[in-house]
Amino acid sequence: MAKLPNGVTQRKDGLYVGRFQYQGIRYNVTDQDMKKCADKLEKMKYEIKNGIYCKESVVTVNSWFRTWIDEYKKPTVKENTIDTYEIIYKKHIKKPLGSRKIKEVRPEMIQRLYNSMKKHDLSKSTIQTTGTILHSMFQQAYKNEMIQKNPVSMATIPKMKNKKESRVMTLEEQKLFMEYAKDSEIADICELFLSTGLRSGELRGLDWETDIDFKNKVIHVTGTLCHSGETGWRKDEPKTRTSKRDIPMLGNVERLLKRVRRQQMEKKLYMGDKWQPVKGFENLVFLEESGLPMYQSSLKTKVDKIQRAIIKDGHVFEWITPHTFRHTFATRCIENGIPPQVLKGILGHSTLSMTMDLYAHVLPDTKAKELQKIANLF
Repeated sequence: MAKLPNGVTQRKDGLYVGRFQYQGIRYNVTDQDMKKCADKLEKMKYEIKNGIYCKESVVTVNSWFRTWIDEYKKPTVKENTIDTYEIIYKKHIKKPLGSRKIKEVRPEMIQRLYNSMKKHDLSKSTIQTTGTILHSMFQQAYKNEMIQKNPVSMATIPKMKNKKESRVMTLEEQKLFMEYAKDSEIADICELFLSTGLRSGELRGLDWETDIDFKNKVIHVTGTLCHSGETGWRKDEPKTRTSKRDIPMLGNVERLLKRVRRQQMEKKLYMGDKWQPVKGFENLVFLEESGLPMYQSSLKTKVDKIQRAIIKDGHVFEWITPHTFRHTFATRCIENGIPPQVLKGILGHSTLSMTMDLYAHVLPDTKAKELQKIANLF
């Protein structure tokens, strides 16, 4: 007969029981298999001694979310992902489910949440992220044997309408916007957007010392500027492995950056003590008037101001966001014959299919033109 592990005994009915005591409280686990029982016991000891064990009969969704975030997610995902999870949980999960005990949550409650989010016209990505959070939370609770089943697995995200095509400025709209932006504080930012296809966080996070290489005429994309109330400013690792990339510095971009550099140095001298950058972010290419990093919301506000001026003057101009510049850049590249594989590298897409999705809405406009090449053969 195999020797029983420390702390494990076997009852007359064959069931194995693991027991131990910690700070005056007794704990036990059971299993039909001796090794599994011993593994459960060691796992429970670890969780209790490290403060991550929750007695399933009392733990709420709110308290488990906190444990799940702090102990299981923070060590494994980027801070930006943690920020997203915190926001989604607070806005969409906390009120309907937070006060419930995790053992009480049933599939229909999850389904009701999904359906309500769809009814309120929330985006497909928001609902999917909500589902990702819930599934991972409850799956970990299941692994910890706090619940018998994962209720999220038995709910279904509602069928959503096809995602609306990304807004892209026509060449005429692009010229109109840049005409109105030329005297604004973000004129250089907008030109750089339209000349590189950078994401907003990538552009706002550009650093003179690490990212701007005038000698080799290259922009090194090394990360994304992020901000949260909990951690403040930080520069995250690139979104994906392929997001870390080098972009050739066009002539207009080189002239723009040298002008921005000169103006920034002059402003810094002029401002004196009023120039108050954030430590570690003193060398960002684009800073606010006082030397602070630029918030995403601040950039959007400045873009919105230009659009309002355009519309006020009677022009028809569909609303854009800072991300529109990236799609517009990609569209200009496609229209001018840049191959998909090359564009994939410039944009930092992780897969070619992401790049081809951009081609999908541009190619219909050029089908007749391209087919004419065949017609010329006859």
